[in-house]
Amino acid sequence: MPRIEFEADTEEQLLALARRWVMGPSQPGGSAANGADQVELRRRQLGEVLNAIRGADSRRLLREVADGSTRDEALVLDANLAARYGKHTGTAFAGIVAGPNKVMRRVARRDLIIWDPDARGYRMDPADAEIVLQRWPAT
Repeated sequence: MPRIEFEADTEEQLLALARRWVMGPSQPGGSAANGADQVELRRRQLGEVLNAIRGADSRRLLREVADGSTRDEALVLDANLAARYGKHTGTAFAGIVAGPNKVMRRVARRDLIIWDPDARGYRMDPADAEIVLQRWPAT
């Protein structure tokens, strides 16, 4: 079985090496054009993911996580959150989170909702959060 290894000083450098190996070298043409392309790619991918999410609880949780993530806050998994969703335990949220993350992994090869062990809650990348809030404004 072939084996591939990467070595780097930091996790960020290691991820960049792995990304380059998978995606190939970045295209010439300036970082501004590349940045705009990345923003548009993220918007398209997230749009596809959001269109695929049908569960009411998943949609509601995504909106709440996005709202907090724009303020650099986690949606804390506690008894209050479980009660608001009519759940008896925190484990019920694993299913609510799994659906959107499964679609996001298939479309963009990353998670949409991230567990923050320090805050004991859920977070989302702020760029994703802004897109979610634009697509699903408060009602």
